[in-house]
Amino acid sequence: MSESILSVKIREATTRQQPKPHIAYEVEIRAAVRTWAVWKRFSEFEDLNKKFLRLFPNHPPPVDLPVKHFFQSTLGNPVLVEERKRGLEDYLQAIQTDPDDRWRETDEWKEFLAIPTGRPLDASTMYTSESWLDEYNQVQAVARDIRTLLNRRETHISRNEVQASHNCGVQAKKNLTTLNTRVIQLDAGLQGLAKGSGRDGHVMLEGELRRRMDMLNDLKNQKETLTKLVLANRPDITKSSSQASNVDRSVLFRQPEVSSARQQLPRTASGSIMTNITASSNSSIVSSNSKPNVSSRRVFGNTTAKMPSETEQTRGLDNEGLLQLQQQTMQDQDLHVEQFSAMLSRQKHIGLAISDELDMQNGMLDELNGQTEMIGDKLRYSQRKIANIH
Repeated sequence: MSESILSVKIREATTRQQPKPHIAYEVEIRAAVRTWAVWKRFSEFEDLNKKFLRLFPNHPPPVDLPVKHFFQSTLGNPVLVEERKRGLEDYLQAIQTDPDDRWRETDEWKEFLAIPTGRPLDASTMYTSESWLDEYNQVQAVARDIRTLLNRRETHISRNEVQASHNCGVQAKKNLTTLNTRVIQLDAGLQGLAKGSGRDGHVMLEGELRRRMDMLNDLKNQKETLTKLVLANRPDITKSSSQASNVDRSVLFRQPEVSSARQQLPRTASGSIMTNITASSNSSIVSSNSKPNVSSRRVFGNTTAKMPSETEQTRGLDNEGLLQLQQQTMQDQDLHVEQFSAMLSRQKHIGLAISDELDMQNGMLDELNGQTEMIGDKLRYSQRKIANIH
């Protein structure tokens, strides 16, 4: 039996460069007990609509898809993207809220929204390289929400607000359950990507796989710390364990530091990466006939020099995303240089105008000075004549 869907919304649209530049739409599905999101292209909406028309030729969906612009591309056009996003959301919501459930009962609809059925999900085959990163970023957001709730709980405790602190603790526990489940799915999904059993069918490169393993281990460490913090105020915890948990509370006010552990994946005799990725949170270092001191981090520039650390902005990106970010940063820098050049040009023109105005004012002052001297001479001549008359 599939889950009961409460609402379907399109949260945002973003431009992606692979396999070629296109717009992807984030479809958020809210069920009775959980919420998830899938990313879809406009062509996938068109395929879904064509399947509905084949299945029910006399009963098309209640709302038509937005019109496709043949002479104007949505790429780089925020107005058209927003217009299409609203149209696609209307299309999905019309099917979701229509009294006739014939479209919602089809396997095509359930597959499009990734609605879980009665059979267990195979997380190792449900991700692509791109969707795994999307899910990782969403799980990171769940971890941040838990930290925010715990921070609020500490504030309410300090103010002796028992009910408010209890509500924050309950919500944090619910989010922690979701976090545990999704971290397990990420681990299984990464194992599938290592084997090439993901949706795109591609085997992930060794360096990228190491990097994502390191990201996942950091996320597991966050989960363990958050678990201790969530359970820190249980009444059955002894005084000593409560004091020990106070040390962990300090991490509420800072993000966890990037782990400096180095990893090396075990290899088979043919040199390929073994796909036996352990799900244990203690698997930060794996050693089995591997080369020592091989970093699991992405390598920037000259490897003989001190390797720069990644930022939160780059850790969630694959190589293509990193290249796109670099290109965007360079474009922004070029734009800033152009703006600065335009400002300098304006300042130059203003300076030249001021110089011309000063030259004109100096000329007027010289002319005024000459006229003043001439009037002074006439005044002195007149005074001498008046003196002669007397």
